[in-house]
Amino acid sequence: METVFKKKQLIKKAEDFKMEKYVCTVCGYIYDPAVGDPDNGVTANTKWEDVPAEWVCPVCGVGKDLFEKE
Repeated sequence: METVFKKKQLIKKAEDFKMEKYVCTVCGYIYDPAVGDPDNGVTANTKWEDVPAEWVCPVCGVGKDLFEKE
């Protein structure tokens, strides 16, 4: 029984670290947190919430407000 509980705890921890991808509604660019956008100052493993407000789509230049969760 203890093993099942530990597995559930590990699954919960993995879900907590899951980072969602976001898609630009203008050009289709996908922001993948695992990759980030290093050419524009966003390092790998940066959650969408932690991407700076002034960041723009590297393809078409629109702001974060025009991205949707994939």
